[in-house]
Order: sequence, then C-alpha cells, then structure tokens
Amino acid sequence: MDILRLGFEDGSLREHYQYGMLKLLPVPVNYGSSYTEDNKPEFFAYISTLGGGLLEGDKYTQVFKLSNSKAVISSQSSQKVYKGSSAIRTEIELDDKSSFVFHNDANIFYPNAHFTNKTTIFRKSGSRLFYVDGGFTGYAKGDFAADMSLRVYTDCKLALNDTLYYRGQENINAMYQHECFYTVIICGDVDIKTIHEENIKAHVSHIKDITVLRVLSDSNGDAIKYINDIKKVWLEESKMSLTSVR
Repeated sequence: MDILRLGFEDGSLREHYQYGMLKLLPVPVNYGSSYTEDNKPEFFAYISTLGGGLLEGDKYTQVFKLSNSKAVISSQSSQKVYKGSSAIRTEIELDDKSSFVFHNDANIFYPNAHFTNKTTIFRKSGSRLFYVDGGFTGYAKGDFAADMSLRVYTDCKLALNDTLYYRGQENINAMYQHECFYTVIICGDVDIKTIHEENIKAHVSHIKDITVLRVLSDSNGDAIKYINDIKKVWLEESKMSLTSVR
C-alpha cells in the first residue's frame, strides 16, 4: 500500500507523510507580503506519477486535509492503467474557509485493465472545490473494466453519490461515444453552459451548491482547454493567483 497524506493549515503545509512510490513535488507560492483573509498563501504541488503506470496489485491511498487554506494539487501527467487489477483511494476534507483544486489528468486504460477508483470528499458549507478526474479509452478500445465512485458529504450529510461503471466495448459505446471523458465537481460560483458539438460535449447538473460537469471529446486537448477555461474563472472567483495551472 502506497500512501500520501497532506495537511494544510492557515495556508501552510503542516503535515506531509509519504510512503512508497507516491511522491509530492511541492512548489510553494506566496503572493503578497502580508497575510490577510483575502490574501492567504497558496500552495501548488504535483503528485509524481509512476513512469510504468499502474500494474497488477498496485494500491494507492492519498489524503488531503485543508483548514483555512488554498491549495492546488495536480498529477504530473496522465496515468497509464495496465492489464490487471489496481486501485486508488482518495479522501479530501475541507473546512468552510478553504479552496482546493485537485486536477487528476486522464487515466489511460489498456486492454484487460481492471481499475477501481474511490473518492470521498468531506466539506463544510462555504468551502470551494474544483475536482477533475477522467479517462481515455482509445488504447483499450473499450476492452477494460473500471469502477469509479465519488461521494461528496456536505456538513456531514451525503450530498452526491456518483458511480461510473464500465464493462467492455458495448457498455462504453452505450454511455460515451467519445474517447475522452471527464467528470468535474465544482463547489463555488461559476457560470457553465451545456454544449453539444460534434467534437466536444459538456452537460451540467446542479445539486444544491454542487455543480457536476461531464465533458466528452475525441480530443483530450480540446477537453482540457474547455475545463481549464472554466477553472481559470473559478480561481479568479476564489481570489487565487494560479490561473495558469493546467
């Protein structure tokens, strides 16, 4: 079991525990000379991905806890998911004064992969969140299995229970007619319009103060550009300066 656990308090990294292959590549960023409620120090870091990707038996756990902080955590690159069973568990905890971006680049599935991804988010009302996760089916041509679940709790009550379940080419084609798919969870004001074009589709739903955005495209570049344009607005509304983060 590989573990990465981070704790942020008052804009600083207070807990950093890593065991195994998961590594943090931090780039602390402090904008402004003084600390105020509107100018908290920001933290940006990459999670290093394995050059060989996820292999049979790999299990990873990553935990992020923010208190009165702003942080951006991003994967270094897309994560390859090879043949065999592998799993990632992610837990995020946010208080009402925190803003957090977790941007996981696409999981690239290979034939006969069986991937389990479980994300649980505990947040207080007023917290701001921009969560990105997705996949690329092209290499596997639909010949893989994936169980991707995401639960969001707001003030200790279940607010969102989202499950994506894939089994084979027929199942993939029935749900997604494009090779790239992303799910974006947004907490915080941002204006998003549903689009339905030949090369990219984006559908929006709202559950109280949580926005769920599904993005489908045959071009990963187009999908990421669309998501990053929304993220840029969200960062500005969150009074965060890292608008260039992919």
